[in-house]
Amino acid sequence: MASRKKIAVILAAHGEAETTRFMENYRVTRETLAHASRVIPIPGALQKTIAVTSSLKKLIRSRNNAACSPHNKITRDQARELQQYFDTLPSAKEFDFQIYAAFSASPPYVEHIIEQTRNYDGQVIVSMSPIDNTLSCGQLCSYLAASRSLEDLSTVKVLSRFWSDERLYPMYCNYLFQNSSDNISARKAQKTENRLLLLLLHGTLVKDKKGDPPSFRTGHEQTRMFAERLHQVILEDPRNPYGRIMIGYLNHNVGGEWTKPSFDEICLMLQKEKSVSVDLFGCGYFADGNETIHRADELLSSSSIKEATSIPCLNCTPEFTAYMASKVINAARQFIHC
Repeated sequence: MASRKKIAVILAAHGEAETTRFMENYRVTRETLAHASRVIPIPGALQKTIAVTSSLKKLIRSRNNAACSPHNKITRDQARELQQYFDTLPSAKEFDFQIYAAFSASPPYVEHIIEQTRNYDGQVIVSMSPIDNTLSCGQLCSYLAASRSLEDLSTVKVLSRFWSDERLYPMYCNYLFQNSSDNISARKAQKTENRLLLLLLHGTLVKDKKGDPPSFRTGHEQTRMFAERLHQVILEDPRNPYGRIMIGYLNHNVGGEWTKPSFDEICLMLQKEKSVSVDLFGCGYFADGNETIHRADELLSSSSIKEATSIPCLNCTPEFTAYMASKVINAARQFIHC
């Protein structure tokens, strides 16, 4: 009987600080900005200022709200759930999948895990975001191209472009309706204008400081297409209870003009809508983190709406685990049997 092929599956996520401690947040922010400065000119002094300011804000906020980013823990949980799922599959007789959680801005770093598992029969590196760009999947591919020969790369597969997979959208819809504020997954919805769904996506740079298109792949067009397709699928679903669906971007506002409408602009639009109930869904993320967990409170404090509920990102749901597993198995079979 042939031995099983040992495949490293590396969930490559962004990575965030796991406490509100100043130095941990400072180091993670500096690492994030160092990556960003490879494509967006950010002077070193400005990077330090941003890191200090951001870390102080988190420290001060922790006095009233001690919630830390769950991002890294969720990614580790995703890896554990995926490992357990693989261990029960018939394909376990064919492959020995070993799942790792790794991060670009916090330990364990993606590059370290890639090198640690270099001698496996294959590596499947999963870019843990529905949208890919130069700063995420692009830097992964650049690292691999610079550190591997063409022969070595024949047993490496990077999974990305999830936004273009039509299987993703019904999964999103099922999850959304199962977790909406009144859980309407099992019945036909009664639409009302007072029910609003706010889809939150990671913002992208649209123009640089000179007013020119960015010189790197921002993922702006893919983000737009993903948002429009998900918006359409939700509207067409008979379970949809939302009279309105809005799209908001969580921008960083560094280096030029960013996507609109921003989350802050959405808050202004809703400032006087007292009767509106809002569900916020971070559809642009596979795991919750600092960018998503406080948004409902921010919306309530900056507007007069009566209710705001955050629907968690896909995180560790069984449907998402099964979806990821199918993508990984297909990738492994491609380079093992080619």
